[in-house]
Amino acid sequence: MTKDSLGIVKRPQVGGDIETRCGKCKENRAHVIVALKDDGDVARVQCGFCGSNHIYRPGKTTTRTSSTRTTSRSKKESSEPSGPPRPYSMQDRFAAGDQIEHPKFGKGTVVEVRSGKIDVKFGRELKTLIHAA
Repeated sequence: MTKDSLGIVKRPQVGGDIETRCGKCKENRAHVIVALKDDGDVARVQCGFCGSNHIYRPGKTTTRTSSTRTTSRSKKESSEPSGPPRPYSMQDRFAAGDQIEHPKFGKGTVVEVRSGKIDVKFGRELKTLIHAA
């Protein structure tokens, strides 16, 4: 069980989201809970970015050095939703946190920007799309 920012106790459930370190990506990423232990704690998770399925390790979300912690914090701040959704176009530039409206996938949020590509979260799915570099 975890408490959210308002102090409300939330019980983990299969299909719910949780953030933890992905061993394959070597990053803290959003994961989907795929199995619970008998006592209700999280047992296994699946990375929403790379799709790897692994044991949940609750201590791994906070074990970072100070230099990566500041990088992670700035990345998280920039990925907050910003403004109304813009129509998706391969010719437009997008930044982390931009809301987009895709004709096939619907509304999504840009999670990560790479050269010529963006990772966009549409609900629970993460899609890689092309954009102007």
